[in-house]
Parts: sequence; structure tokens; C-alpha cells
Amino acid sequence: MKSKILIAIALIAIFISGIVYAADVKTNISPANKDAVAKSGATTPSLQHKPGMKAERGIKNILFGWTDIPKSIIQVTRDSKNPLWGLTGGTLKGVGKAFPRTVSGIADVVSFPMGDYDKVPVHPDELKTQIK
Repeated sequence: MKSKILIAIALIAIFISGIVYAADVKTNISPANKDAVAKSGATTPSLQHKPGMKAERGIKNILFGWTDIPKSIIQVTRDSKNPLWGLTGGTLKGVGKAFPRTVSGIADVVSFPMGDYDKVPVHPDELKTQIK
């Protein structure tokens, strides 16, 4: 009983910290138009690098990661026009999307005080071309 109360308190604290960090954000930049904003030269605060936003993203991924399963079933059924394949292949495709999303959400919630990593990861191919 006490552990359930502690978990509930921790989730409420994470949610409140997300609200506090999101309160000072003046714009709403989605990842889809982040490049367009960068090219325009506009100076806006980075939304995805704030710990509260990371915690919020993690909680959303944990709570709603499973929704990729029915979404994939519907999508595969529409594409193939075969309900049987939509149910089997769509379920597999949905689980393939839902599992990493949920695990990513757990990792975000656990590591939210650290913030996101700002730099682009180094890929081995790029490293070889830079050395030559």
C-alpha cells in the first residue's frame, strides 16, 4: 500500500515538474518544423532539451505507447484490404512500434533530470571520412 502511494506521489511530482518547465516556454515548435525554424534564424528556447518536457514525453510514451497496436492494425488493413492480414501483420507491426516507444518512455522518465543530449551522435562512416 505504501509503495503505491510513493509511486503515485512520484508520478504527480514528475507531472508538476513538467508543467513548471513548460510554463516558461513561449512557442510551440514541433519536431517536424524544427529545421524550418532553425533555417529562419529565429531564436526560440529548445523545447526538447528541458527535463520537464523529457519527463512529460516519457509519461506520454508509457501511457499511450500501446495505441500503436490498434493504429497499425487499422493501417495495415486499409493498405492490404485484407482484414486477416491486418489483424495478424498489423498486430506484429504495432507491437514492434509500441514496445520500443514504451521502453523509451521508461528511460525518459528514469533519466529526466539529466535533460536530453544536445549533440548529434557520431556515426562510424562519418568518422572514417573525416579521418581521411
